[in-house]
Amino acid sequence: MAFLSLILVSLFWGGHAVVGKAVEQQFAPLPLTVWRFTLTAVCYLPFFGRFRRIFRLPVRVQLQLVLASLCWAVLYPLFYYQALRTLPPLETLLLVNTSPLVAVLFSFVFLRERLRGLEMAGIGVSFLGVAVLVVLEGVGSVAGTGITMAIISALAFAGYTVSSRSLFQNLPLLDVLLGTSVIGAGMLWIWTVLSGQVVFVSSALGALHPSGWWQFLYIVLIVSTAAYALYGYGLRRLPAGIASALTFYPQVLFAAVIEWVWLGIVPQVATLIGAALILGGTVLMRIRPKRGSPSVPDMGTDDAV
Repeated sequence: MAFLSLILVSLFWGGHAVVGKAVEQQFAPLPLTVWRFTLTAVCYLPFFGRFRRIFRLPVRVQLQLVLASLCWAVLYPLFYYQALRTLPPLETLLLVNTSPLVAVLFSFVFLRERLRGLEMAGIGVSFLGVAVLVVLEGVGSVAGTGITMAIISALAFAGYTVSSRSLFQNLPLLDVLLGTSVIGAGMLWIWTVLSGQVVFVSSALGALHPSGWWQFLYIVLIVSTAAYALYGYGLRRLPAGIASALTFYPQVLFAAVIEWVWLGIVPQVATLIGAALILGGTVLMRIRPKRGSPSVPDMGTDDAV
């Protein structure tokens, strides 16, 4: 069941890029993000009583929770949806899915976790894939703006990965999901008020057509709620490296098939080359040499990010 749950997460998150691209024909990035996390927080309404626990946590943990909320519910989706406005879903997903690699770098810089030789090689290969996409898609064009947005989104999700790591280790999964959803929704509404876009955001739901409602509810109920619950279920029952591989590697395949069938977008040569390098580098990072093997030196911790 754990294996199946993570494959479903990969399918749901891979489909998110395509559905997000489709719903943006009716929804701008800001109202889409605000209402996505507002309704996600509402989904946790039966558990709101647990939110009182957050006020009893140490200040350091509370600040960690705020940082994780900022990265996951504000910066990551806003830039992700902005990238989808100018890039095809598959290219956006490829760039955003470099976030596990960026998380390894962040862990090295901020947490002083040492890198093994294969991890450094994997980072180099994957970022070569990003460079291929940047060069072949066209720097300085509309695609260049989308690539920049996708890379910022990847940086934000990597920040979420690193900042939430100890939260998932020390707090119940439900408390972390509830806290980040509610705090993130609050941050989004504060920004909406400060930027003077309350009317724009508030009226966005009323402009949705029936097709847009189904797409939006998929993002809220499946991507933001069910998928994260399944991810937590699988992560607690499988090793972190296997869980990460099952979650991230198949996403590109699912997204490619869905966007081909639904949107009629055939993957380009640049996309295929970039995908091979990005996924190849990620796989390279996940190779774990046998203990005591003389052929591959161990340059750091074996803990997966």
